[in-house]
Amino acid sequence: MVSLPAMDKITRRGFGCSLFGAVTFMAGFQGCTSPHGGLRYACKGELHKDFHASILDGVNYLIDNYGESAAREVLSATAQQVYRTMHEKLARGDSSELIEWWRYYMDREQADYVLEEREKGGAVLDIARCPALAHLEKRGVPGGRRVCWATRILNEALCEGTPFEIVLDAEKGKGCRQILRRRV
Repeated sequence: MVSLPAMDKITRRGFGCSLFGAVTFMAGFQGCTSPHGGLRYACKGELHKDFHASILDGVNYLIDNYGESAAREVLSATAQQVYRTMHEKLARGDSSELIEWWRYYMDREQADYVLEEREKGGAVLDIARCPALAHLEKRGVPGGRRVCWATRILNEALCEGTPFEIVLDAEKGKGCRQILRRRV
């Protein structure tokens, strides 16, 4: 649960705040169901790629007004509360929902990617060109690399208290590699 006193000020602003627009999009369209089964964080319909800018706006708003620790706290709460079932499955040693979620969103965004599942629930997601960074760059939105930072924080929180970790390497040009593996 988000516990910073500053968060009370944020929540009193209401849902008009760009933060909540971003968190809504980070929520993966909570309540939607997957065309391939039970994936909770999937939705049909038109893809609005400007959600990448909304996420960036929300993260920037938090950092600029409340500091990096507030942004970390909101992102962690998003990973563990909004993506609750995914986090719970990871805690039980089941990575299937996270892997399905990666595949779903990479397909939905028509990303150039390879997702290789490995033994013991591991996986490697190689993205040749990150759809978020590509869209932000196309729109001329500066500071897109902060989306990589936010992804890293979400990944850490998703894996907190689980036998897994996700290593994110976003330094390879405009793409990235995410490695899901069991902790040593």
